[in-house]
Amino acid sequence: MSGFTFDDPTGTSSYSQSGSTIRISSGPKTDYWTTAPGSVPESSAHRASAPVLYQLHKLSPTANWRLKGTLHQPGTERFQQATLFLRRVNPNEGANGEGQKWLKSGIEIEQGRQFIGVVVSDPFSDWNVAPLANAPGKDAAKVDVEIEKVGPDVHVYYTPAGEKSRILLREKKGFAPPTDAEHETWWLGAMVCGPLSESTEGTVENWTFEPITDAQH
Repeated sequence: MSGFTFDDPTGTSSYSQSGSTIRISSGPKTDYWTTAPGSVPESSAHRASAPVLYQLHKLSPTANWRLKGTLHQPGTERFQQATLFLRRVNPNEGANGEGQKWLKSGIEIEQGRQFIGVVVSDPFSDWNVAPLANAPGKDAAKVDVEIEKVGPDVHVYYTPAGEKSRILLREKKGFAPPTDAEHETWWLGAMVCGPLSESTEGTVENWTFEPITDAQH
């Protein structure tokens, strides 16, 4: 597997990639997050400082595809995250996130335990989580995450450790409505961050991007 680019806005992060396994070490206090004017406790926040390892794909607006991987987040501090990450590139995106469209889904630490979560930003970030049975820390269990784009909609599924059936975590209607362009440019990869932490580690195994056929969906 090749063709990855490492976006490291703070210059303090690092990564390794071997086959379909991605490991990212984030520098201090990194994040991807945008809030609306008047939001509480943060108004008009815009952060895009987290390291992202991604492949650049030019895809038909009507293409159906899947991004998936097995995630491990060994942290114990609030908001530490290891996620799959996708972003539709907008050359006219504003400095404060105007026109941005991205999604991250993975493991996050909150209230001293692990959650599986999704953040969708279009342009403002909304967040939903579901608790996992995993205790946080280096021995925490891994979780399978799948993000599927079908038509204009995105579905996010997860499979807890030891389970066989995937669970629907999020359905976002109209996340990627078709444009008139012949192709759209996407970042498809992985992201690790820790908004309150000095360093954060995360791993994605079996990272896979693949087209979805009618028979698969």
